[in-house]
Amino acid sequence: MEKKKRIIAWMQGAVLLLLLCLLLVIPSAAEETETASEPLPKIRIGLYWGETELDGANLLNDVGSGYDFGYFDADNEFVALAHTEETAISMLKDWSLYYVGGQYTSEKPETEVPVVGCYHIRLDACESAETAAEAASVYEDGYIGYMDGVWYPFAGSYTSLEQAETAAAERGIPGTAMTGSNRCVTVVATKTQKVLFQYDCGTETTLGVMPCASETGERPITWFKGREYYGGFRYTRLNGGSLTVVNILDLDDYVCGVIPYEMSPSWPLEALKAQAVAARTYAMENMGRHRSYGFDLCGTVDCQAYLGVWKGAEVCEQAVRETSGECITYDGEYINAVYASSDGGATEDSEKVFQEVLPYLRGKIDPYESYVNTGYDSWEMIYTAEQITDILQSKGYRCSDIVSITPTYTKLGNIYSLKFTDSRGVNWTFSRERAGSILYSTKYDKSTKSQRFTVTDADGKQANAVYINSPETPVNGEESVYVLSGSGTVQALNTDGAVTVLSAAGRETISWNGSGETIRAQRYRFSGSGFGHNLGMSQYGAKAMAELGMNYKEILHFYYTGVEIG
Repeated sequence: MEKKKRIIAWMQGAVLLLLLCLLLVIPSAAEETETASEPLPKIRIGLYWGETELDGANLLNDVGSGYDFGYFDADNEFVALAHTEETAISMLKDWSLYYVGGQYTSEKPETEVPVVGCYHIRLDACESAETAAEAASVYEDGYIGYMDGVWYPFAGSYTSLEQAETAAAERGIPGTAMTGSNRCVTVVATKTQKVLFQYDCGTETTLGVMPCASETGERPITWFKGREYYGGFRYTRLNGGSLTVVNILDLDDYVCGVIPYEMSPSWPLEALKAQAVAARTYAMENMGRHRSYGFDLCGTVDCQAYLGVWKGAEVCEQAVRETSGECITYDGEYINAVYASSDGGATEDSEKVFQEVLPYLRGKIDPYESYVNTGYDSWEMIYTAEQITDILQSKGYRCSDIVSITPTYTKLGNIYSLKFTDSRGVNWTFSRERAGSILYSTKYDKSTKSQRFTVTDADGKQANAVYINSPETPVNGEESVYVLSGSGTVQALNTDGAVTVLSAAGRETISWNGSGETIRAQRYRFSGSGFGHNLGMSQYGAKAMAELGMNYKEILHFYYTGVEIG
């Protein structure tokens, strides 16, 4: 009996020790919550910059209750300094601007319209925004400003220093007539000349505006230039010019704003999930691509198409939610997850389009696009020799009349280079991506649409050698073509060099490799398929794979070689 008691006591002690060990190993509920609620990284998307800078930018908080003014810190976190209940506001460069046709402009109209002057009456500095607001409230046109870290009350806005000085004297305002620096941004109530706030902190920080949630806590959505956006906005006068407008928001909110503009929301969920992971990965790998302008990525197809919130595209939000945090990596590093609309039948090795060899961007024959209508199954452009000469000359190449073209192709059938020879015998050669874009012309409204095309004369003469299965089996007019039948017999076919291969989907495909023959003609035919640079994921291929029952990871593993997803 005593022995049994000792055994029970030992077992109780062991259980207690095990429980203590588990308590040491298992994270607390608070720790689990903290990990799960870790905020997503922020991303800065340029909406207007460079040649598209704005004199004034209007915002409308369609859901929330006004805005907070402040700045974004080094981690892209918003620091609030002041607030307005106005829901329609405009940020202006601190010039004299007139409200015309729904926008603020520096061009003075003939009719009388609201004008916001760039000269102001500044009162003595205050210790806080509250005390500055109290001092400014004495004046009907009073407002507050934050300048180099100091709060000031202001009154009025005038189009000249003389006007401001005269107004200060006549109104008995104990302040100084002045204008801001060339970094100053003024906030007004849209359609009026009522100033709400001024921000002028040089190059250290620039004005940030964050829409506030509604009283019921509904998430704010802000109208800007006819589109709706999540997140906040930053306004910077780079080099003292007009406003560079940047949307700063959570990464997944950004991805939600990419998917429906890069891929139709009507497509299968698994295709949309593949797009979500590719877009998220591209963003992470290319953070800071436009750092010289103060943002990470632009909202154009130069980076990824991003046009804010697409209402009614809940399936896109589902795709983002079900892949949240997932990215594509190679050897533990984010890949440059480029993608294109249609590869036309084959993707390509990165170094055959760009310069860099990327092991995860390996070209391959794509059998999936043939199952869907891409709209780019085939296309052609006909250029005259005179047009080609004109296009090259307009781009700065001092060629004489172009008299011939010599193309070269990759093993996968995509264009690798185009050599143009002029009447003096001078060659002008363009390779890789440049070969696919050199003949883009707004004047003639013509452009090759992908890297996958061949060149013939205008009558369709084949302009290159044909290879069957491998580079070791060329076909030309002097050799026979041998076909291996399903029964194992070999049959020789006579050929004059025109070889057509019928794919399983019933489409004509021809594999090319190496240099084509030189074509001398007055008119050249560029025949191709696909749309884009032929690198990485084909969006139409992803659609086809999803419709065939494959999941998003299978899609991504097909188009990106040797990668991990997670």
